[in-house]
Amino acid sequence: MKKIITIKYLAFSAFLAFFANSLFALDQTAGVERFGLYIGSNDGGKSHERLLYAGTDAIAFQKIMTEIGGITKSNGILLLDPTKEDVDTAFETISEMMQKKKKDAKRSEFVFYYSGHSDETSLLLGRTKYDYSALKASITNVPSDVHVVILDSCYSGNFIRTKGGQKQKPFLMDDSSVVKGHAYLSSSSSQESSQESDEIGSSFFTNAMITGLRGAADTSGDKKVTLNELYSYAFNETLSKTENTADPQHPNYNITLVGSGDLVLSDVSASDCVLTLSRELTGRVIVRDKNSKLVSEINKTSLTPIYLALEEGQYGVTVIGERSTLQGSFTLQPKKTYTIAPSNLTPVARVETRSRGESESAAQPVAVAEGEPETIHFPVVFSLVCNEFYLGTKKELTTNFSLGLFRSSVYQVNGAMAAAGGNETKILNGAQAAGIYNMAGEVNGAQGAGIFNIAQSIRGAQGAGIFNLAENVIGAQGAGIANVAKSVRYVQGAGIGNVAHDITGAQGAGIANVCVADVTGVQGAGIANYAGGNVTGLQGSSIANVALGDVKGAQIGLFNFCKGDCDFQFGLVNYSRNGMFEIGASYTTDQKIRITLNSGNKHLYSIFGVMLNPEHFDNRSSERVATALFGLGSRIEVWKFNFDLELLANEVLFEESGKKTKWYPTIRTSAGFTPVKHLNVFAGFAMSFETSGNSEAFVDRKRNMVIDAGRVTLHPEFDFGARFSLH
Repeated sequence: MKKIITIKYLAFSAFLAFFANSLFALDQTAGVERFGLYIGSNDGGKSHERLLYAGTDAIAFQKIMTEIGGITKSNGILLLDPTKEDVDTAFETISEMMQKKKKDAKRSEFVFYYSGHSDETSLLLGRTKYDYSALKASITNVPSDVHVVILDSCYSGNFIRTKGGQKQKPFLMDDSSVVKGHAYLSSSSSQESSQESDEIGSSFFTNAMITGLRGAADTSGDKKVTLNELYSYAFNETLSKTENTADPQHPNYNITLVGSGDLVLSDVSASDCVLTLSRELTGRVIVRDKNSKLVSEINKTSLTPIYLALEEGQYGVTVIGERSTLQGSFTLQPKKTYTIAPSNLTPVARVETRSRGESESAAQPVAVAEGEPETIHFPVVFSLVCNEFYLGTKKELTTNFSLGLFRSSVYQVNGAMAAAGGNETKILNGAQAAGIYNMAGEVNGAQGAGIFNIAQSIRGAQGAGIFNLAENVIGAQGAGIANVAKSVRYVQGAGIGNVAHDITGAQGAGIANVCVADVTGVQGAGIANYAGGNVTGLQGSSIANVALGDVKGAQIGLFNFCKGDCDFQFGLVNYSRNGMFEIGASYTTDQKIRITLNSGNKHLYSIFGVMLNPEHFDNRSSERVATALFGLGSRIEVWKFNFDLELLANEVLFEESGKKTKWYPTIRTSAGFTPVKHLNVFAGFAMSFETSGNSEAFVDRKRNMVIDAGRVTLHPEFDFGARFSLH
């Protein structure tokens, strides 16, 4: 019996220990706040060729970190082709965001990503440079416990300078609460160039990083990608893809983090759609989306499952093994996991090929998956009825010019394509014009249509008589009715409305603008603007502006709403988290009742109200109904005291029909005291100005105090009252 009791006691003790450790781990994972600054700069100045994919790489990196990297959209800033001043401003914004959330977070982490040009000493940001030493200082000044820096640019190893550096002991796990230091990763050494690829539409290093973060780097199979795993994967993949080029890349690192565990950079299990590569599957696994764009390429050698976080949609997969090639397709749906195994793939034939000059015995088998396109080049294709050339099937036509009366469909156009009915191409390097619509996977030039345009990626301009639809826009979108784009870099302009996910530049519409995420630049609309995230710049409309994040700039409109903090708001009614929104009432020595609504930023707020004559309520003789008040004010607060200075325009409304309204200006100052929250009592002094042109406005005014100053008569008055604040 004693032995049984002992065993039960030990089991119960073990359970308590496990339960306590679990609670401790859960407690430690709470309160980690991550922030990100993503920069893509294609422009390296006059002496450097413009890059093609730095901007889209930054967008893609932001996307993956938002999806499964633990950085919320509101905690990230994306900059495309910025100046040094733009980057410094972003550092300041990130720092302010961290300070505001510091009390709620046990630890903060900062991820800095840059893709673009650089030299041996600086990042090249168009006409400006950012010296490495100054950049390192700016990053260090961000008040974060952990700094992760990822540089994808030529000679970026100079930023790191890892001369004989050694890895520290395991770095950081998200269940560790005391961790400090930095991790610097670069795409190349101090003497190497970094390369981008037209085939993958990205740089080799960033493509490897994103593929690794999606799960390809997860060697342990725990559905989490750590810093060690990601660097190892990115190093091997980048080197293998560039070792046969003129300038192989050797990614570098410098990691100095103090703590326990390893820094977890992404969590595959957080994705809505997960693809599983079964343990039995080995070989080179190539995954492409429905547009044949490369999504992931993994050399799977171990008998450990690999989990990949992908977007919802249709995909094709090719697995090239030592002796066979397998192929298949699948569809990913939210909240569901699809498993790829040899049993649900189909074997395909291989084609024997050899290099020029090799003997027949030296021929090597090369896998060609069934359905992969064969490219055929023609200089000109001309048809007055139709152009149709197997888009996305076995044959792909590349042409310099194509003309069709109705529908044209080719793989790639390197010149111009026109059709009265519609155009459809995968890659467009030039121009496309259609009487009905244009559709292209990638546009490096311009699209023009009488009805609408559809494109997955644009580097140039898109113009349509009805509307435009694009995944990414780097350049301009212009439409007679509406524009829809996931990311906009420079300008979106429409006759009716615009819808975009991110904006770096400007959004302009005759009716309304909608941005789902952040706005960096300008939103201007005839009716209303909506931003789902932060606004850095300006929101301006005739009716209303809405921002669900912070506004680093101004909102100008009749009604302005900012859920976060706002620098300036100019309108009739304004609301922001750091501003004022208060209703006040006072009685004046001229026997008037003044009711006002003060709203906006405390440094500059708007005033809207009315001044009533109590005699009118008694049906006594009075020509006036009321006086409307409009104006601007500024407040200084010292402890519980406040001092206000206001400039008012008073519009006198007469009861008699046909009698014109009169207005007069007023300067007013007041001092207030806040005894309890939301309540402010005050006393004020105002000076109104009467001239020969507005003397009718002062006909029944109680002239307790009048100062005759020649052409101008001054009307001083005092008032006493209280304000109720909603903040």
